[in-house]
Amino acid sequence: MFFVRRQYCANCKGEAKMALEFRNGAWYWRKMVNGVQFNRSTKTADKKQAEQLVKKWQHEAVQSVIYEGERPITVHEAIKAFLDERMHSEGYRNACQHMKRWKAEIPNVQFKSLPKYQVQAVLNKMHADGYAHNTVAVAVRYWNALVNYCIENKLSSGPKLDNVQRKATRKRVITLEEEAAMLAATCPNAKYPGKNATKDMQRQENQDMLTCLLHLGARLNEAQHLRWSDVNFDNNTIFVRRLKNSNDSSLLMTKAVRAVMERRFASRVDEWVFPTKAVKGTGNAEWFKRIAVRAGVDFEAGKVTSHTFRHSAATRLLRAGMDIVKVQRFLGHKNIESTLVYLHALPNEVAEQAAAVFDAG
Repeated sequence: MFFVRRQYCANCKGEAKMALEFRNGAWYWRKMVNGVQFNRSTKTADKKQAEQLVKKWQHEAVQSVIYEGERPITVHEAIKAFLDERMHSEGYRNACQHMKRWKAEIPNVQFKSLPKYQVQAVLNKMHADGYAHNTVAVAVRYWNALVNYCIENKLSSGPKLDNVQRKATRKRVITLEEEAAMLAATCPNAKYPGKNATKDMQRQENQDMLTCLLHLGARLNEAQHLRWSDVNFDNNTIFVRRLKNSNDSSLLMTKAVRAVMERRFASRVDEWVFPTKAVKGTGNAEWFKRIAVRAGVDFEAGKVTSHTFRHSAATRLLRAGMDIVKVQRFLGHKNIESTLVYLHALPNEVAEQAAAVFDAG
């Protein structure tokens, strides 16, 4: 592991203080360059081999600090600095979620010494674990953003990954029958194998979440992090803090959402509407697939994810005749282009209206 701290020494004048010290069965190297202190284990008890490694490290240290003007930094320090800069941005939660994976998989070594194959191995593991192609593509984007951040701030940066292009995916829309089946599959009062009080509570929470996702057009993280301060029973409104590059929304509660809020408010334990999901806050949506399977949903029409309910909400509003701009405001989209993608779900309606116009002429 490589530790770096900045110190200033009036007598150093840019030259390096270097020492090899033998402890715990290995040689450790210490060096100071222009006030930057390096500490690193050679991981060997062979002094000659250690001296060869040190000679290489000395060159790299002088090159980075004196000639390139870079400040050495470890991977985890770089991730923390990267996230700190984004703390008050709209995409902060998403950044934390994706960088958490990189921090867990990459050891806290000096960033510049990190080999590309070790970073690529994380992507290979994601593929092996069954992550979707687009999830991997987003992980690559965040990693490369971290590297760019280091370069821009004159921090020693690691290797960039080859870009992975996102694939256009078909937006799955659930039918009213499928929605009813999924709500029934999460009914806590139903009889099911292994029924107990804890599972009943989980079912109720999942059923309430499904209702909020559809009726609020919310993303999973948006619904998970609803607070009671966002719910105004007097005005019958609920405030949704949108993620990504979106505008926050103040929406009227439907009867179904109102019922959910009143029941959950009566048994509230803290500031969160969904306390267990807010604490986890990972965005993991595997439970959607399990519920869909239990409900007998047909996967030939596409997989069911947490975003399926947002797509379904947008599509239903458009099919009911709501203006595209109003749907944009409902979803919290900052740009109309983000909302226009839902028009693909209305090919028959559009074709019929077009034919009617020409036939009438």
